[in-house]
Amino acid sequence: MKQLLLIIAIICISSLTFSCKKETTDNTPGEFKQVNLTEKQKQLISTSNAFGFDFFKKANEISVSDANMMVSPLSVSMALGMTRNGAANGTLQAMTNTLGFAGMTDTAINESYKYIIETFTGLDPKVKLQIANSIWYHNAFTVEQPFVMANQQYFDASVTKLDFSSPTAISTINGWVNEKTNTLIPKIIDEIPAEAVMYLVNAVYFKGQWKYQFDKSKTEQKPFHLYNGTELQVASMIQHEKHPLFEGPGFAAIELPYNQGNYVMSILLPDPGKTVDDVITQLSQANWNTWSTQFSERDIQLQLPKFKYQYNEKQMKPILSDMGMGLAFDPVNADFTRINSDGGLYISRILHKTFIETNEEGTEAAAVTAVEVGVTSVGPDQTYYFTINRPFVYFIQEKSTGTILFIGTVMNPNL
Repeated sequence: MKQLLLIIAIICISSLTFSCKKETTDNTPGEFKQVNLTEKQKQLISTSNAFGFDFFKKANEISVSDANMMVSPLSVSMALGMTRNGAANGTLQAMTNTLGFAGMTDTAINESYKYIIETFTGLDPKVKLQIANSIWYHNAFTVEQPFVMANQQYFDASVTKLDFSSPTAISTINGWVNEKTNTLIPKIIDEIPAEAVMYLVNAVYFKGQWKYQFDKSKTEQKPFHLYNGTELQVASMIQHEKHPLFEGPGFAAIELPYNQGNYVMSILLPDPGKTVDDVITQLSQANWNTWSTQFSERDIQLQLPKFKYQYNEKQMKPILSDMGMGLAFDPVNADFTRINSDGGLYISRILHKTFIETNEEGTEAAAVTAVEVGVTSVGPDQTYYFTINRPFVYFIQEKSTGTILFIGTVMNPNL
């Protein structure tokens, strides 16, 4: 086979946004909806979360100790889920095992992703959730049709043949990204290398607000204690509401709902003398399943810092290799012949970037995942004071199914 370099960037952009403008005068939250899942769908979500916890823990191990971080397990899982439709033999098995899908057929996995996409987009009438997928390939490159058709059928991907040498090619792809993320991410590529032949893009857009919004007039500068002993003054939001609370081993957790409550942010605050690492080491799907059933509603005086930051995970390849997907990165032995039957393809790089902002009205967040593939030769009646004035861990998830969209840490709200 000719010694070409093939680059397929599978870009998964997940954004959670809020609107400062009320789109309706009716601010009454809707009713919580229970999503009914088949056993296969439950398995996919459970294993996807397990993959996410493992991925997050490994990313945290290599992160800068005093830096904020955030990853999107759903974004990474969905991007790799699309990628595995082009994998074969041992590479397919390695990716399947790493994602936690062992024992599931291609059809079962793809149908579960399709159900998640279709169900989540209409779950809350006051929450705008859009999930869009596209495939862009060089007009001189041949792609296996079953690979394309699988992504069309299950990921509803639009497929466009594009002259990558055209000066408008970059703006065409970035224009799609800009539109599907509601201008939150205006571009994802700066150049298309001469060897590039395909881009697969997934975009998720969410627009909502807190069920119980914070009163801006009550936001004050409050102390926040860093692990190095420094005390910062940070803009902290104050609220007195009833919220689900759980006091776990070495931490306390609070659950903050968006609108009707299907989407929530869960914040895990380490006990005094404990660290976020002490909490993260305990994270697993089994523990989270146990903890999530033990939340009980409490009257809470909440203090939560506003925070806004970007995160760029540059170690995706070693993280995923350590999780068991090393064969997919092997230039000699990787097998992606379901993308192109000539073979010789391997994943040369994976990038993951995220953004989040939380304020009185809601949360805005974004995640980008890029896969590059190459060719080789207390009592409930008492007020509980939940003062978040030190580093903490948080999740953003769909509560009915438990699907985790984002996991992050806030080490310094002012960064």
